Amino acid sequence: MRGEPGISVKAVGDGITLREAREADLDDIRTLHTESWRSAYAPFVPNAALQDLPKEMAARWAELPSGVICAHDGGRMVGFVRLKTRQGWPYIDNLHALPERRGEGIGAVLIQAAGERLQADGSGRVWLTVIAGNMGARRFYARHGGVEAGQGIEPVLGHPTPVLAVVWNRLGPLVPKIGELRPEPA
Repeated sequence: MRGEPGISVKAVGDGITLREAREADLDDIRTLHTESWRSAYAPFVPNAALQDLPKEMAARWAELPSGVICAHDGGRMVGFVRLKTRQGWPYIDNLHALPERRGEGIGAVLIQAAGERLQADGSGRVWLTVIAGNMGARRFYARHGGVEAGQGIEPVLGHPTPVLAVVWNRLGPLVPKIGELRPEPA
Protein backbone atom coordinates (compact mmCIF):
# COMPACT_ATOMS: atom_id res chain seq x y z
CA MET A 1 0.00 0.00 0.00
CA ARG A 2 1.21 3.51 -0.54
CA GLY A 3 4.11 4.76 1.49
CA GLU A 4 2.94 8.26 2.43
CA PRO A 5 0.33 8.63 5.15
CA GLY A 6 -3.21 9.11 3.93
CA ILE A 7 -4.87 9.76 7.27
CA SER A 8 -3.47 12.29 9.70
CA VAL A 9 -6.30 12.26 12.23
CA LYS A 10 -9.92 11.59 11.33
CA ALA A 11 -12.76 11.73 13.85
CA VAL A 12 -15.40 9.13 13.01
CA GLY A 13 -17.92 9.53 15.80
CA ASP A 14 -18.52 8.15 19.27
CA GLY A 15 -15.12 9.48 20.37
CA ILE A 16 -13.20 7.27 17.92
CA THR A 17 -10.40 8.80 15.86
CA LEU A 18 -8.32 7.16 13.14
CA ARG A 19 -4.74 7.94 12.23
CA GLU A 20 -1.69 6.40 10.65
CA ALA A 21 0.34 4.31 13.06
CA ARG A 22 3.56 5.82 14.38
CA GLU A 23 6.68 4.18 15.79
CA ALA A 24 5.49 5.23 19.24
CA ASP A 25 2.40 3.02 18.74
CA LEU A 26 4.33 -0.23 18.49
CA ASP A 27 3.97 -1.19 22.17
CA ASP A 28 0.21 -0.57 22.04
CA ILE A 29 -0.08 -2.53 18.78
CA ARG A 30 1.85 -5.48 20.27
CA THR A 31 -0.31 -5.48 23.39
CA LEU A 32 -3.60 -5.13 21.52
CA HIS A 33 -2.66 -7.81 18.98
CA THR A 34 -1.67 -10.18 21.81
CA GLU A 35 -4.93 -9.60 23.71
CA SER A 36 -7.00 -9.99 20.56
CA TRP A 37 -5.37 -13.26 19.53
CA ARG A 38 -5.56 -14.69 23.05
CA SER A 39 -9.27 -13.98 23.08
CA ALA A 40 -10.24 -14.87 19.51
CA TYR A 41 -7.82 -17.71 18.75
CA ALA A 42 -8.01 -19.69 22.01
CA PRO A 43 -10.49 -22.22 20.57
CA PHE A 44 -8.35 -22.84 17.49
CA VAL A 45 -4.71 -23.15 18.54
CA PRO A 46 -2.98 -24.95 21.42
CA ASN A 47 -2.76 -23.05 24.69
CA ALA A 48 1.05 -23.39 24.66
CA ALA A 49 1.19 -21.37 21.44
CA LEU A 50 -0.88 -18.61 23.03
CA GLN A 51 1.52 -18.46 25.97
CA ASP A 52 4.34 -17.52 23.56
CA LEU A 53 2.39 -14.60 22.08
CA PRO A 54 4.42 -11.78 23.69
CA LYS A 55 7.58 -13.19 22.10
CA GLU A 56 5.79 -13.70 18.76
CA MET A 57 4.40 -10.16 18.77
CA ALA A 58 7.74 -8.64 19.76
CA ALA A 59 9.28 -10.21 16.65
CA ARG A 60 6.28 -9.50 14.40
CA TRP A 61 6.09 -5.83 15.43
CA ALA A 62 9.81 -5.11 15.93
CA GLU A 63 9.46 -2.38 13.30
CA LEU A 64 6.43 -0.50 12.07
CA PRO A 65 5.43 -1.59 8.56
CA SER A 66 3.53 0.68 6.21
CA GLY A 67 -0.23 0.44 5.87
CA VAL A 68 -1.25 0.44 9.55
CA ILE A 69 -4.23 2.55 10.60
CA CYS A 70 -5.01 2.85 14.31
CA ALA A 71 -8.29 3.61 16.05
CA HIS A 72 -8.14 5.53 19.31
CA ASP A 73 -10.74 6.40 21.89
CA GLY A 74 -9.34 9.32 23.80
CA GLY A 75 -5.70 8.45 24.34
CA ARG A 76 -6.18 4.67 24.20
CA MET A 77 -5.64 2.52 21.11
CA VAL A 78 -8.75 0.38 20.69
CA GLY A 79 -8.03 -1.23 17.32
CA PHE A 80 -5.91 -1.33 14.19
CA VAL A 81 -5.90 -2.61 10.63
CA ARG A 82 -2.89 -3.38 8.44
CA LEU A 83 -2.95 -3.40 4.66
CA LYS A 84 -0.29 -4.99 2.50
CA THR A 85 0.02 -6.97 -0.73
CA ARG A 86 -0.18 -10.77 -0.71
CA GLN A 87 -0.14 -12.96 -3.80
CA GLY A 88 -0.41 -9.86 -5.97
CA TRP A 89 -3.60 -8.56 -4.35
CA PRO A 90 -4.24 -5.93 -1.70
CA TYR A 91 -4.61 -7.88 1.55
CA ILE A 92 -5.97 -7.08 5.00
CA ASP A 93 -3.25 -8.64 7.12
CA ASN A 94 -4.67 -7.71 10.50
CA LEU A 95 -7.92 -6.26 11.77
CA HIS A 96 -8.17 -6.22 15.54
CA ALA A 97 -10.15 -4.47 18.26
CA LEU A 98 -9.63 -4.77 21.99
CA PRO A 99 -11.59 -7.83 23.13
CA GLU A 100 -13.60 -5.84 25.67
CA ARG A 101 -14.57 -3.36 22.92
CA ARG A 102 -15.75 -5.90 20.33
CA GLY A 103 -19.26 -5.25 19.13
CA GLU A 104 -18.91 -1.47 19.46
CA GLY A 105 -18.25 -0.84 15.76
CA ILE A 106 -14.48 -0.35 15.93
CA GLY A 107 -13.87 -3.13 13.40
CA ALA A 108 -16.49 -1.59 11.09
CA VAL A 109 -14.76 1.79 11.19
CA LEU A 110 -11.39 0.17 10.53
CA ILE A 111 -12.54 -1.99 7.62
CA GLN A 112 -14.28 1.03 6.10
CA ALA A 113 -11.07 3.06 6.46
CA ALA A 114 -9.17 0.22 4.77
CA GLY A 115 -11.66 0.30 1.88
CA GLU A 116 -11.27 4.07 1.56
CA ARG A 117 -7.47 3.76 1.57
CA LEU A 118 -7.49 1.05 -1.07
CA GLN A 119 -9.92 2.95 -3.26
CA ALA A 120 -7.77 6.10 -2.98
CA ASP A 121 -4.75 4.00 -4.01
CA GLY A 122 -6.63 2.83 -7.12
CA SER A 123 -7.31 -0.68 -5.86
CA GLY A 124 -10.62 -2.24 -6.75
CA ARG A 125 -10.46 -5.34 -4.62
CA VAL A 126 -9.04 -6.79 -1.41
CA TRP A 127 -8.92 -10.12 0.40
CA LEU A 128 -8.05 -11.64 3.75
CA THR A 129 -8.01 -14.99 5.47
CA VAL A 130 -10.08 -15.91 8.50
CA ILE A 131 -9.92 -18.96 10.73
CA ALA A 132 -12.70 -21.23 9.43
CA GLY A 133 -14.12 -21.84 12.89
CA ASN A 134 -14.23 -18.15 13.80
CA MET A 135 -17.93 -17.67 13.07
CA GLY A 136 -18.11 -14.20 14.60
CA ALA A 137 -15.41 -12.89 12.26
CA ARG A 138 -16.97 -14.67 9.29
CA ARG A 139 -20.35 -13.05 10.00
CA PHE A 140 -18.65 -9.64 10.40
CA TYR A 141 -16.94 -9.90 7.00
CA ALA A 142 -20.14 -11.11 5.32
CA ARG A 143 -22.05 -8.11 6.76
CA HIS A 144 -19.44 -5.91 5.12
CA GLY A 145 -19.79 -7.52 1.70
CA GLY A 146 -17.00 -10.12 1.89
CA VAL A 147 -17.52 -13.36 -0.01
CA GLU A 148 -15.93 -16.60 1.14
CA ALA A 149 -13.94 -17.81 -1.84
CA GLY A 150 -11.81 -20.77 -0.88
CA GLN A 151 -10.35 -22.75 1.96
CA GLY A 152 -6.94 -23.93 2.97
CA ILE A 153 -4.60 -24.59 5.85
CA GLU A 154 -2.26 -21.91 7.20
CA PRO A 155 0.06 -21.97 10.19
CA VAL A 156 -1.29 -19.88 13.06
CA LEU A 157 1.39 -19.64 15.72
CA GLY A 158 3.00 -22.71 14.17
CA HIS A 159 -0.22 -24.74 14.31
CA PRO A 160 -1.83 -25.86 11.00
CA THR A 161 -5.24 -24.18 11.04
CA PRO A 162 -8.16 -24.35 8.57
CA VAL A 163 -8.75 -20.91 7.04
CA LEU A 164 -11.08 -19.38 4.49
CA ALA A 165 -10.27 -16.67 1.98
CA VAL A 166 -12.71 -13.75 2.08
CA VAL A 167 -12.76 -11.56 -1.02
CA TRP A 168 -14.15 -8.19 -2.01
CA ASN A 169 -13.98 -7.99 -5.82
CA ARG A 170 -15.22 -4.44 -5.60
CA LEU A 171 -14.74 -2.07 -2.70
CA GLY A 172 -18.18 -0.47 -2.76
CA PRO A 173 -19.50 -2.45 0.24
CA LEU A 174 -16.52 -1.31 2.32
CA VAL A 175 -16.56 2.37 1.43
CA PRO A 176 -19.34 4.38 3.05
CA LYS A 177 -20.80 7.45 1.44
CA ILE A 178 -19.07 10.69 2.35
CA GLY A 179 -19.77 11.58 5.96
CA GLU A 180 -21.06 8.11 6.92
CA LEU A 181 -17.87 6.63 8.34
CA ARG A 182 -18.92 5.70 11.85
CA PRO A 183 -19.26 2.67 14.04
CA GLU A 184 -22.15 0.35 13.31
CA PRO A 185 -24.47 -0.41 16.22
CA ALA A 186 -23.61 -3.48 18.27
